[in-house]
Amino acid sequence: MDSFFKKIRQEMHCTQVEMAEKMNISRGAYIKLENGQTQVVTESVLAFSDATGIPLPEIVAGCYPERSGSLLKEDLNHKEQLRQVVDEYEERLSRKNEEIGNRDRLIESYRQTIRVQEQMLNMLQRQSAKKD
Repeated sequence: MDSFFKKIRQEMHCTQVEMAEKMNISRGAYIKLENGQTQVVTESVLAFSDATGIPLPEIVAGCYPERSGSLLKEDLNHKEQLRQVVDEYEERLSRKNEEIGNRDRLIESYRQTIRVQEQMLNMLQRQSAKKD
């Protein structure tokens, strides 16, 4: 797989630093990946796919033609799991934002109530002062 990463990077006219940035990993991590000094993990393949726009099947077939079917299925399952985690997180974030919005509206309602009560109190104090 390492030679595949290097080949694609060179075809894209990217430096190792640029590719590392696109993959959101350190330059050292990318160099180890490209030179075969570290084990390729699903996250690396997904990041490379995202960085290059090359579909997973092509990456897997280009790197492991003899194992592409099983690796592709594993990678796709992992990517789907990641999507589910992200979807759940976004849903929870949306609910939290809604809760915050509801609290903000409630706080503003309380502030408005306080302003009205302060006006009423001022008016009563003025009326009381006039009677004295």
